[in-house]
Amino acid sequence: MSKIIMNEMHYHYTDYFKPIFSGVNLILDTDWRLGLIGRNGRGKTTFLRLLQGELIPDRGVIKTSVRTEYFPYPYQTTYTRTLDVIKENIGNLKSMEDKMDEILNRNEEKFFDLYQNILETYIQADGYEMESRIKKELHQMDLPEELLARDFNLLSGGERTKMLIISLFLRKNTFVLLDEPTNHLDLAGKGTLSGYLKQKKGFILVSHDRQFLDEVTDHILAINKADITLTKGNYSDWKDNKDKCELFEFRTKARLEKEILNLEKRAVTNRNWAAIAEKEKNPYATNNRGNSSRAAKFMRQAKASELAVQNNIREKKQLLKNYEVAKELVVNQNNHESFQLVTIDNITFGYDGVALLKDFSLQINSGDRIWIRGRNGSGKSTLLKLIGGQLPSDQISYSENLIISESYQEPEFGTKFLQADYNDKFNDRWRELCACLDVEADTFSRPFETLSSGERKKADIARALAGENQLLLLDEPLNFTDVYFREQLEKAILIYTPTIVFVEHDERFGYHIANRIIEL
Repeated sequence: MSKIIMNEMHYHYTDYFKPIFSGVNLILDTDWRLGLIGRNGRGKTTFLRLLQGELIPDRGVIKTSVRTEYFPYPYQTTYTRTLDVIKENIGNLKSMEDKMDEILNRNEEKFFDLYQNILETYIQADGYEMESRIKKELHQMDLPEELLARDFNLLSGGERTKMLIISLFLRKNTFVLLDEPTNHLDLAGKGTLSGYLKQKKGFILVSHDRQFLDEVTDHILAINKADITLTKGNYSDWKDNKDKCELFEFRTKARLEKEILNLEKRAVTNRNWAAIAEKEKNPYATNNRGNSSRAAKFMRQAKASELAVQNNIREKKQLLKNYEVAKELVVNQNNHESFQLVTIDNITFGYDGVALLKDFSLQINSGDRIWIRGRNGSGKSTLLKLIGGQLPSDQISYSENLIISESYQEPEFGTKFLQADYNDKFNDRWRELCACLDVEADTFSRPFETLSSGERKKADIARALAGENQLLLLDEPLNFTDVYFREQLEKAILIYTPTIVFVEHDERFGYHIANRIIEL
């Protein structure tokens, strides 16, 4: 059992000054299955990068006796066979095997010491047992062994994700940092990964998927508005405790704000008293020593009273430090004069000779909230792009003057900053929606790479909602986004009932808002 210790850790972004962590003190057990949660932009990925050593704290220390490994990570290897890719990602095992084979084939004595060194490293990494261990992990991840002989690049996105996660857990003395591993996984893939992680220990999981966190975590680390809290139990345990705290804060909020207002008025009065006392000390006002002494005493009392009031104000404001309320999201959509908006007539479409959609038909009517479901690679995103016109087809017809707005999986903005090259009315609405979704005003001036994935996603969805439209297309809108946003979007769709076609792997969200389900 090892510990990760943070002692008075401070960090701020260097590209633009914004404090993220201040005086953090934590002791984390590396046997925990720890869920890391918090609103977008609060620093979850930054926290992982600090643990990884990729970022260095401004002050304080982070001590760990285990190696940390981060997911997702780039896999740069010349190998293509899946088994070889996994071995190489575990610890260059395939390279060591090839080098040892090369030395044996050359049979030159001068390389025998090198062979011995490589062999020792290979044995320490459990190289001879690794293939059987890989097959065992595949079984736990519900993947067939025959995938090991296939080209890694030809696997589905979900299969590649699972293989890369397996590689991390097979590394020795490793504490795994998983940053949103369920993004882009279909429902079956999420279920499999959940079952796999429940058999593991020693990882931190960043996720906004409430059900997934409930299934796999035994501790929750929450980055709140004003502090960081560590709770034993899963997400529901943390949420229950947080709801109780917020209920207390809500019930006391009005009283505390009234008390704070009264205290602030008293502070002003005390400052006025102190000013009067200071004026009475003025030698031009009087030469009477007794008056001066009384004035000085009066001033000390006034200042002491104000200090006590200010301390009281700070204490009361501290009680409201983590109180958060998601603003109401308004989804405006123009009515179209036609009931039938889009007609897809018996379309077949695919890539490189492989049909994703075959003889597929769909009628989208005004008021529809259509949930497109299916496994990874079944053509869900392709269907949205066909409906949106990004992939033109003469087998799709639209009502006259139909306005479609869309937000796809990967937000695309400018290379340096968020682009806002629209008219003033649109920009104002876009920024207003960003503020509603807890995307700060400085987002538009910050370098794009400093934005979290959740901030980018919410800014893009705000862009899609800002313009006039009669049909809204959303491709995995909940990817990277926090729980507050999920609740905002779900509530807004149910209240304003826009016509919408969406792809989403969060079952709770899908079943709540959809009135039609299409399985691919």
